[in-house]
Amino acid sequence: PPLPPSPSPACSLLPGAGAQEFQLLQPQGAVSVSAGETLTLTCSVTGLAPVGPMKWFKGSGSGRQLVFADKGSLPQVTRAVSGSSTDFTIRISDTRPEDAGIYHCVKFKKGSGDDEEFRSGAGTAVSVSGECELPPAPRPSPPGAATRAGNNPAQPDTDRGAALPTETAAKWDLG
Repeated sequence: PPLPPSPSPACSLLPGAGAQEFQLLQPQGAVSVSAGETLTLTCSVTGLAPVGPMKWFKGSGSGRQLVFADKGSLPQVTRAVSGSSTDFTIRISDTRPEDAGIYHCVKFKKGSGDDEEFRSGAGTAVSVSGECELPPAPRPSPPGAATRAGNNPAQPDTDRGAALPTETAAKWDLG
């Protein structure tokens, strides 16, 4: 008897028909860079991915900061391979100490409303070192800090969300 025809190439792309499982690869566990240098963060995908964007975030949870997306990125962040559908490596130029943190490459899938998070990379811990690091500047005391115990009504109650001191009220001790 004749052999059955082999599946057409289009059929081999259907899920369950030998399709390769989606993987998001973020291989760098930790990266160290000197202030002012360009940082490269690697992320790639293999297999069939759902329709939806790839994004990079610094941090995790609700407080994470969007670092890169096709629509809306920090100005110093660019894709290493523009237009690639598998390589989502980014470059952060002119790094600063505040760029230190854990970065995640995240795949989203289109949802009926907002895009839904589909898969996140393991994360890359970034440390930034160098001569550009400065100790934190001294912070001025809020007005009324010394008289708070006396509850002076002329001074704002800074514990209840009063406005921060104005530029003219702030005194810096640079000595």
